[in-house]
Amino acid sequence: MTIPIISIIKSRAYIYPLKGLLYFIMHPAIWPFYITILIPQLTLTLIIYSLMFATFFPPQAVIYTLLMGPLGVIGAWYNLILQASTLSIFIVIISLMPHIQRVAYDAVLVRECSEDVVLMGKLRRYKKLPIRVRVSEYLKAISDLSIFPFLLIKLLAFGLIYFIPFVGPITVLLFQSSRRGVKAHGRYFKLRGFLRSDIREIHKLNRPAYMGYGIVALWLELFPFVNMFFMFTNTLGAALWAVDIERNEKKTAEKNAIEMQQLTGLLEKRIQLSSNDNHEGTQLVTILSQPPEANQENTKEETTNQENANV
Repeated sequence: MTIPIISIIKSRAYIYPLKGLLYFIMHPAIWPFYITILIPQLTLTLIIYSLMFATFFPPQAVIYTLLMGPLGVIGAWYNLILQASTLSIFIVIISLMPHIQRVAYDAVLVRECSEDVVLMGKLRRYKKLPIRVRVSEYLKAISDLSIFPFLLIKLLAFGLIYFIPFVGPITVLLFQSSRRGVKAHGRYFKLRGFLRSDIREIHKLNRPAYMGYGIVALWLELFPFVNMFFMFTNTLGAALWAVDIERNEKKTAEKNAIEMQQLTGLLEKRIQLSSNDNHEGTQLVTILSQPPEANQENTKEETTNQENANV
């Protein structure tokens, strides 16, 4: 996998996870939105951590103690926290990410995109849908259970790579970054009504930007215990990114409209000047095409008319 470092830096998409964190801190009105997803996140995380420590800590502690001595208990504890953190993120992405995206995007779009009639209209129409339809769409947004075995194999493979010192976490982060970035815009794509083919094309054209966003977002989500909080703030950053995309597209459309008006006016002026030149040329050709006697008579007639006017 090639890493287009220069393109990633130029895209500046890597700043949006940090902007999402700053946006959360600077806007207390957003905090109640996070509280609505905090309880299910904490419940799910607590269950995962408890099961992981009850099941895998004793054997890992024995193995690490044999390899590292008394410090093996600390090493086993730290590695198990990382494993539980990775597993909790994986399960939350499958089960709660649609809800997290809906809450975060609604919080940002209502504040930052209220003048966008089309986008806000789609948002209001979605909120007015019956509960049965909204639950059905939520279930459809969750990853298809038929691909769960493949996701589990992928998770185990990344888990094995992850425990390679230093190199492992960086490798996993780079491989997952681009996909993590495009998933962060899932709610935005839905509001815009994009098809899967459209999303794949957008991902292909903006892969460096999504990699830049995903690298920073995944790095923040590596911190144990607060990774769920960063998942929410990262989604806020993705929503802010979507707002900037909408504003840039609007500015570009307005600029193109102004340039088109200017070009149309310039063409109209040139057409008018061209028609005037053609009219003068026609008169000149008419004069030159007349016989000399007619020209002399016209000259005498004009002289007589001028003398009469002077009298």
